[in-house]
Amino acid sequence: MSYEQQLGTSAESARCTALTLPVEITSKIFLCCCPRTNNTLDARNDPPVLLTKVCRDWRLIALSMPDLWNNIHLEFGGRHGRRTGHIDSQWFSFLETWFSRAMDQPLTVVISNLNHADPDERLVPLLDSHRLQWRDLTIKLPFNRFYQFTPQEKLPILERLVLGAHAIPPVVDTPITTFEVAPKLKHVCLDGFLRPSHFTLPWAQLTAIELTAACGEDCLECLRQAPRLISCSFGIHERDRPSLRPVPPHRRIASLALSGASPTDILPFITLPALEGLDIVGRSLNKEELSRIPLFVSGSGCQLRHLRLHFMSELMTSAAIELLEALPSLESLEMAATGASTIRTLFSSLSRYGEPFLPFLQNLSLSHHRISDDNIQAMFEDLTGLLVRRSAAVLEHVQLQSFTLVIEHEETVPPSRIIQKLQELVDRGMDLNVRNRRERWI
Repeated sequence: MSYEQQLGTSAESARCTALTLPVEITSKIFLCCCPRTNNTLDARNDPPVLLTKVCRDWRLIALSMPDLWNNIHLEFGGRHGRRTGHIDSQWFSFLETWFSRAMDQPLTVVISNLNHADPDERLVPLLDSHRLQWRDLTIKLPFNRFYQFTPQEKLPILERLVLGAHAIPPVVDTPITTFEVAPKLKHVCLDGFLRPSHFTLPWAQLTAIELTAACGEDCLECLRQAPRLISCSFGIHERDRPSLRPVPPHRRIASLALSGASPTDILPFITLPALEGLDIVGRSLNKEELSRIPLFVSGSGCQLRHLRLHFMSELMTSAAIELLEALPSLESLEMAATGASTIRTLFSSLSRYGEPFLPFLQNLSLSHHRISDDNIQAMFEDLTGLLVRRSAAVLEHVQLQSFTLVIEHEETVPPSRIIQKLQELVDRGMDLNVRNRRERWI
């Protein structure tokens, strides 16, 4: 038999095997083929649509599975939009067909049309007609389109809501009430420059809130209105500190993330006694911003366990060490540094004898962001000393369980003997991840 005949026979056999699988197994495979967070370039040529184009049997199976169609992502424009263009009449028809195949399934919907061209005028009525099925909803549209949704009607299964808009008027006199009656809603994200005052929401029941580009007073107002919050993420883009008003102690929040031009501005005005995790991301954190953190932690009376700091310049090295000395309860630290000298100073503090420095630290993650750095090789040398020192529990400190170091510059490589020493620690059970953007050494 020729090679071509063998190939044809093999292909025919494989095809027949796939087609003779029980429908139940094929259905399970189809579900595994469909990503739950799909953000591909063309939903018309990816699963589950792709599965309907293989053969008649597969098409019938795919069309008989409503749960295969309960998740739709269609994003145009904006910071994360993957497509040019907008949701026109053809995409409207595509969505209409998709929703009909989902039947009465609870829906995860991501619809974003943040390009300048407005979406098809029938889009909002189509989405609104499936409001009883919304479970996880992301909608980003021209601001005035939100008024087209039905106001103040019950959304019985909505759990998570992400809203974004462009063409937001300078003053919004009438808040949007579409999402006011949602008894299961727990997580809300207002993206871009949307403000809490733009919407009437069931604040009292929310457990998580995200504002991506807010002013400080907006963040504080969320804390006033939402007493059940457990997790908050605030991107602060406007400095309005002189006008801020203190918030009563919030006794549930365990996780707080702050970012933006001046991320720590609101700390003097809040008290979070249950806080365990703090995430601070600024373009380059300065001494004033860092000094607010220990005062806030002390005033809150919380036991901070997890801290993330991005970015830390070499000029702030001493201030960063002073900050960490004031937070002895930390179990996890993640820090992005612009230079190796900052990381070396941290290594030295963690390796010192006598006074314990971060005695409960179990997880340490660092990243280095300078392209040309004379201290990089010395940093690798100090690294091995630190890990050997912290690889076992002693009276002064617990054992370091995991360590990550990411070097952003692709050409930086540690000496082979350093890699060998690190591998020995891995062999002894330590979780290490040392790499650059291109390869992982350990």
